[in-house]
Amino acid sequence: MITEQELFLKNQKLSTEFDLYLAEHPEIEDQIPDKALMVLLPEYDKELSKKNMGLAKRHREPGQPVVYVRIDKLRISRLDGLRLQVTA
Repeated sequence: MITEQELFLKNQKLSTEFDLYLAEHPEIEDQIPDKALMVLLPEYDKELSKKNMGLAKRHREPGQPVVYVRIDKLRISRLDGLRLQVTA
């Protein structure tokens, strides 16, 4: 059973990654209707997908378009070659 904290953190990560994906693929954004309810459905996490579908049903406004975003997989990290320099 997924906790509320896990639900929040997983959706936060998915939302961030989706925003980054849109930045790299602006043509996708043109397909999203104004004021659409976005439903992130990770295929690799059936429990999260089910929870997100339930949330969408509860929060959808009458007549509001819905966009189901099916996600095959999530990369471990988008960072490559990171270095920190800390000075006092």
